Amino acid sequence: MFRKIVSNLPFSPALVGQLGFYAKRLRKEEVTRRLGLVFVVLTLTVQSIAVFQPPESANASNQNDFISGGIKSLNNFLSPYDSNTNHLKDIMNYAGITRSEIAAAKFTSWKVADKLSWGFSPRFSWAQGERQHDITNTSGGKLVTVYSRPLKLWHGANVSVDGWAGHSDKMGWFAIMKACGNLVTDTTPKVIPLAPEIIKSKTATNTSQGFVDASTVVAKSGDQISYTITVENKGTGAAIVELKENLADVLEYSSLTDAGGGTLSKETKVLSWPSVTLKPDAKQSRTFVVKLLSTIPSTAKGASDGTSYDCIMTNTFGNSIDIAVDCPTPKVIEKVVTELPTTGPTENMIFISVVLAVVVYFYARSRQIKKEVRLIRINTSSGTI
Repeated sequence: MFRKIVSNLPFSPALVGQLGFYAKRLRKEEVTRRLGLVFVVLTLTVQSIAVFQPPESANASNQNDFISGGIKSLNNFLSPYDSNTNHLKDIMNYAGITRSEIAAAKFTSWKVADKLSWGFSPRFSWAQGERQHDITNTSGGKLVTVYSRPLKLWHGANVSVDGWAGHSDKMGWFAIMKACGNLVTDTTPKVIPLAPEIIKSKTATNTSQGFVDASTVVAKSGDQISYTITVENKGTGAAIVELKENLADVLEYSSLTDAGGGTLSKETKVLSWPSVTLKPDAKQSRTFVVKLLSTIPSTAKGASDGTSYDCIMTNTFGNSIDIAVDCPTPKVIEKVVTELPTTGPTENMIFISVVLAVVVYFYARSRQIKKEVRLIRINTSSGTI
């Protein structure tokens, strides 16, 4: 349009009015493009911060981790192994993996698929594939208890995990996860049931929503949940049973209001009662109550524990109970958009730079045409055109 007006202006001076109208449009267009340029520059600034100084997870470690906070190199695993911190050496010996086999492991990534993840805390049920391993010393005394379960219960089968993978003569393929230092294997050396003669079970009731099964409704802030755990001896002989409840996942969104006679460890978040001796066909129950926090946290999912701060309170005692939590909007978005497209810093910066170049070009072009219009109008007024 600009070229058409300028080419016909010597033959039709009346087009000066149209040129003035076009000049007004150019001013509006320049303002719009200037705003676009400002927003793109701001976007580039934010993008640069996100690329070169990415945020860290608010929940980078978990009590389930073999190495709290994960490991950056294999030496971060071998050092606590050598000192047997948290019975790490005992655990690896139980799994049949030697120090030399650990030291020979190479950094890589692998698909979750049917791998088994080991950790210190129970998270799932026997039916879901979780197994308890009581590691003992030579005299039979228990040193530590660890749990193995399908890794896909945390991440999904198609997710890739980073860590150090190696080969053991006894265990076969094994790996150590970078995010938590936990052991990953294809199998376990042996499966030890919690207690073949002791049946453990639990129920949960949302007393704030009409005393309904808590797993069938979404728990809201301030709701009260009543848990009941039960142990029953189906065997033919008496048995000593430990009564312990790991509430780490539950207490991320709630607080314990009634311990039911138990004692809660502030460090491990384990609620425990004195051990009981159950005779054949005997049964005992314990009830405790939690209340959801008045403000539900919007904390991001854990880097090492995918079930941490996932808007679900998971609790296992024989069977697992999952209670959905009414999380704030940021958590809903995190749940829907589980993973953004995988692009590196180079791709991100190239894309935003191209967008910036395009915006700068059109802004500069509108300023140039505005200047030309001003010069043409001056020449027209002076009679030189």
